[in-house]
Amino acid sequence: MGLAISRTPRHGSERISNEHDSRRADLELEHVDCPLCGCSEFESIVETPDYQAGHGGEFRVVQCERCGLAFTNPRPTVTSIGRFYPANYAPHEAHDWVAGWRGRLRRRLENAVLRSDFDYPPQPVDKWTRALAWFGRAWIRGNRRRAAWVPYRGRGRLLDFGCGGAGFARQMSEYGWSVEGLDLSASVAARVQRELGIPVHVGTLPHPDVRPASFDAITMWSSLEHVHDPRSVVRAAREALRASGIFLVYVPNLASWSFNVFREGWLGLDLPRHLIHFTPETLSDLLQREGFRVRRLQQIGRDGWLRKSARNARQLSLGSRWLRACTWKPAALAVSRWTERAGRADSILALAERV
Repeated sequence: MGLAISRTPRHGSERISNEHDSRRADLELEHVDCPLCGCSEFESIVETPDYQAGHGGEFRVVQCERCGLAFTNPRPTVTSIGRFYPANYAPHEAHDWVAGWRGRLRRRLENAVLRSDFDYPPQPVDKWTRALAWFGRAWIRGNRRRAAWVPYRGRGRLLDFGCGGAGFARQMSEYGWSVEGLDLSASVAARVQRELGIPVHVGTLPHPDVRPASFDAITMWSSLEHVHDPRSVVRAAREALRASGIFLVYVPNLASWSFNVFREGWLGLDLPRHLIHFTPETLSDLLQREGFRVRRLQQIGRDGWLRKSARNARQLSLGSRWLRACTWKPAALAVSRWTERAGRADSILALAERV
């Protein structure tokens, strides 16, 4: 027997159930208006199944006809979304970012870049460090880690929203920041606190333990696309920042070349866990509406995403033969560099400041 979906009006909810599979029971979906401007008029962009949790059914991305924001609709409710995250969800796992000789070399080069370009101690910077920084900028260019280069604010307080396994939080703690995390998973939060000693609050923003004007920086690495109400989350982040506090957001880019060619095979969709699907314009719009000044908006190519998206497209019989060449790492690296130059890369990094 197949998956049954009981339909309700546009702004109601759908309850997914299956008589023969208890894992699919009581998975509630809701219909919503645009989370950015409230418009109720939108058009469908793409539909795709959930490839991770495997509950069945198709999920749809729509685009608002007024402001252009794309979002998953219908989507899992706040109470049911947790069941779409598998036990082995990769961002919740712990990662050793300095493992092996390559990791240690990368860290040394990254230290030089942070000292030379972002004012990390010790200062002043000598000629040897500047030379290492030159190599570091060139080598790490093909690595998402450069997105995590946060301007230094002394031994400031940093909140990592959606910290998961806390790989980034651990790194910033080692660089001298006073770090706290925030994550919806109580088990992940408990493990991070136990194993790394980093305080992690359970929940989302706003949060009762996150006081107003108490942080110098707030980071959201691949997490803002997971929230149900992005405006309230960004608004709460602004309230939690001190004057001129730094806000860094890193999200997939729906305006990317790879989404355009791979469509439902694109890795950045990840339905239904990704609820909001940003472009540079809609991300800037959101930040400005909630009182931030966008200081830098850049795009970062992901050759790994290209390879996985190409493999997905091949399995789905999508794309031409030459596009499937992106499963080959040298080709994916070349294409990811080109997408950055063309302003059509897989991810967006916004650095904003509280006004």
